Amino acid sequence: MIALRKGRIEFFRHLYRRHYAAVQAYASQCVRGPLPAQEVTSDVFAHLLQQLVSGESLIERRHPGCLRPQLLGKVRTAAINRWHRERDTLSPDFQAWVAAGSRWPWGEDGQLALAYERLPATTQCLLWHSVVERDDPAFTARITGLDHHAVPAACSQAMTALRQARADLYLERLERADCRDVIERLTQRPEADPAEGWGHLRACPACAAVYKDLSQLDEQLEAQLPVRLLGWWTGQQYLHAKAAIPIPLGDPPFLARLLERGRADAPAEPSRVRRATPGSRGNRGRSRAASPQFPRRSRAAFAVAGFLVGVGAGVLLLTACDPQLGARMQPPPASGPSPAPDDPPSQQATPPHALSARFPVQVNAYTSQQGTSAGPDPGARALGSSSVLRYDRVDFSTVRDTLAVARLAGPSGGGARIELRLDSPARPPLAQIMPSADGSVNDISVPITPVVGVHRLYVTAHCPTTDRCVELYAFGAAPSLSETLLALHRP
Repeated sequence: MIALRKGRIEFFRHLYRRHYAAVQAYASQCVRGPLPAQEVTSDVFAHLLQQLVSGESLIERRHPGCLRPQLLGKVRTAAINRWHRERDTLSPDFQAWVAAGSRWPWGEDGQLALAYERLPATTQCLLWHSVVERDDPAFTARITGLDHHAVPAACSQAMTALRQARADLYLERLERADCRDVIERLTQRPEADPAEGWGHLRACPACAAVYKDLSQLDEQLEAQLPVRLLGWWTGQQYLHAKAAIPIPLGDPPFLARLLERGRADAPAEPSRVRRATPGSRGNRGRSRAASPQFPRRSRAAFAVAGFLVGVGAGVLLLTACDPQLGARMQPPPASGPSPAPDDPPSQQATPPHALSARFPVQVNAYTSQQGTSAGPDPGARALGSSSVLRYDRVDFSTVRDTLAVARLAGPSGGGARIELRLDSPARPPLAQIMPSADGSVNDISVPITPVVGVHRLYVTAHCPTTDRCVELYAFGAAPSLSETLLALHRP
């Protein structure tokens, strides 16, 4: 992971091969058929690569020390998202679970998950792979960093720590001293004869239930922990499917294409992320709260980072790897002096050629504008509720894109948006895009109905106040992640 954050994309193949069988097996429990399962698996690994290279932290997430539950959780979420689009691709049992509301089994022991989350990250990872996944000691040693021969003893210590954490949760709620004494004694000596406190256990059903829970913790962990952490779990079916899936010898298609492009271009600088202070307008043009900062002098960095920003912005920047498309990222040369803010439409000439709608269309490529001004950062324009940007001859005919994207910043607290309209400012908007509420610059994408042909495009804004509140840098259309993955798989 450290190497990936430094731009060594080839190291991703180790994570891919280590977790591929588990991700594919869990996907096969959620969706029907090998092709949908492979699509979900590719989406999950592509998003993981995006997180690592863009510098997004995994530490703040649940179970930060164990990547496997995070990946399986992404599979579950991706499968649930198919409910609204491709319901028939879900497996029958998973489809029934989603139809019932994707409910977590609250009847199971919730205290077990809380106790697990209190453990150190390395202990969580050890328990998950050794007890839940039933991985062999050599594999568990590679993931946890332990010596192969130290895994069994470490697992025993991890179970003791979990048992103590489970007892501590109960003790925190106790007020009676006799209950505390019995539970502490039985916890510290799990092999002790329960007859030592049998009289109390007979008289106190709550303490008897805790003692039973602690004595059966080993059996409960394998069955109940994954249910409490993932919601959807098939147990033995998942384990059998994982054992039957071979580890791939080659790289995933999207990684192979990225590495090939990287070798064909100049060496790329490591990807970096710099966060903007919320509300700090001076840093907006040079910061990305959710997107990597791209080195301007390296097309290889564009090839890497472009694919990695995910369903919205990252997939959209993939097209910038093409030198011809990359050229569009610079504003077209003006035929005369730059127009002043609020120039009338007649002072700017109509572009002689059609302007591709593929993101990123630079905001300053407009045909005419009204009520806008130059933004505080180069290449940006400030829009308010009375602002209109018009772009003539915008060509949507190259690809049937299903996302509208804008690189923009808005006021802290939210409430602003831009709207894209075709052919007339009075028509219903093709897309409404709201900037992030923290005031930082982001690439935001929303789904749209595919558009074909050449159109006149209008960009307007809505502000919670009368002041200009949106800083727009670029916009355009782009394919979804699934369409891009299919394109990368084609020869």
